[in-house]
Amino acid sequence: MGWNSLRTRIARLDLRAKVVVVLFLVIGPTFLLVSLAVSQITVPVVEGEMRTLGVHASRTLAEEIYTKKLLSLGKEKELERRLMQTFYLQPNVVQVDAYRALEAGRYEVLATTNELSEAGVPPGQKLPENGVSRRQALEDESAYWEIWAPVKNKRGQLLGAVRMEVSLRSTASLVSAVWKVTGLAGATSIFLLHISLSYFLRETIQNDRKLRQAESQNVELSAQLREAERQLMMKEKLAVMGQLTASFAHEIGTPLNAVGGHLHLLHEELNQAESTKKSGWLNRLNVISEQLEKIENIVKGFLHNTAKPATQFQLMDLNQVMEKTLGIVSPRLDSLGVDIEKKLDLRLAPLRAVPLDIEQVLLNLLNNSLDSIQAKRRQHPNYSPRLEVFSRYKKNRAEEWLELGVLDTGEGIPKRDLDRVFQPFYTTKAAGEGTGLGLPICREIAVKYRGRLDIESKEGAWTKVTLTMPYGSIG
Repeated sequence: MGWNSLRTRIARLDLRAKVVVVLFLVIGPTFLLVSLAVSQITVPVVEGEMRTLGVHASRTLAEEIYTKKLLSLGKEKELERRLMQTFYLQPNVVQVDAYRALEAGRYEVLATTNELSEAGVPPGQKLPENGVSRRQALEDESAYWEIWAPVKNKRGQLLGAVRMEVSLRSTASLVSAVWKVTGLAGATSIFLLHISLSYFLRETIQNDRKLRQAESQNVELSAQLREAERQLMMKEKLAVMGQLTASFAHEIGTPLNAVGGHLHLLHEELNQAESTKKSGWLNRLNVISEQLEKIENIVKGFLHNTAKPATQFQLMDLNQVMEKTLGIVSPRLDSLGVDIEKKLDLRLAPLRAVPLDIEQVLLNLLNNSLDSIQAKRRQHPNYSPRLEVFSRYKKNRAEEWLELGVLDTGEGIPKRDLDRVFQPFYTTKAAGEGTGLGLPICREIAVKYRGRLDIESKEGAWTKVTLTMPYGSIG
């Protein structure tokens, strides 16, 4: 069965069956690899422990044989009894032989625990003085350690040797037990994981269903929020249009009054038409012409601000835009008696930007400043307000920046509100005097130009708002 066929069959199963299949496919091989690793590590360690125990037991027995002189004639029974005692006390020891060295390299077997087995050294060969080797039994193909321990006197003369066979059959039993325990642990783990994952899977499905419902509600709430934002934006634009209308009415009223007065005088003088007064009529006609031209310019500016704004980038004179915006709010400046200071950088070259964006930022900042000044004027009637409008070029290392902003001496912003003034719909103005959208709109425009909008303020003293934009990106 190919991989594609396996994937097709898994895809047809339900979610719970898929969990079981994945558990078997992942945990099964994992436990198999762990079991192989454990067996490969455990077998050499256990065999080494058996070798160490065998060496210790054989050397202890050899030392006891020398101390009790069990290789002497007549002590064969006692020697055999001691070998049998070692055989029974050590469960892994399968045979113990004791040899006595004779002259001319000969030897004899004094005692053994297994009379049917052959001697460890054929007659005529030299006895091994010391050594450990791993051997394989022929009758049952089981492995064992063959350990030799010499029996020497204090002069180092070889008196005999002890030969011990330590079986490694328990190692195989241990490996089998490891496999059984691992298999049982794997099956138990899969069962417990299946139960746990089934429980959490049900919880996840329920939570996912709740999440989808919450997302659906969020979509509806987001649509309602966008609609509310759109309506508030329209209200903000209508408020700006109201300010523009008030400014237009104020600006056009003065020249119209002047025109009306001069026309009245001209009408009276025409009734007394004399050649000596023609020069006066001409002067009055010039005044009327100038005032009418002024009205025409104001109307054009008003129509420019009420028409559909251009959204394309174009070359513009920043200082000229700032002057034009100041002209829009000039009625409020005059009515509040604001001392205005212009710090415009005349070195600025024409910039490529959307004029309406810059106008909207400046108009929002100026209106906020004038609202703050007006609120402070209510509490301090003799207060002399001041407003500063600035533009400047700055260079920081290899980067060129453009800064423009407004500084007013209004009532300022409390420190606790500085981090919140950029949140939509949050305003520090009195109820009905602000929508809380002016500064968020300005910040969005700043982000559009890869810039930022910074605000500094001291409560009861002043507020400074600065728009910083990369000069090269818009110039």
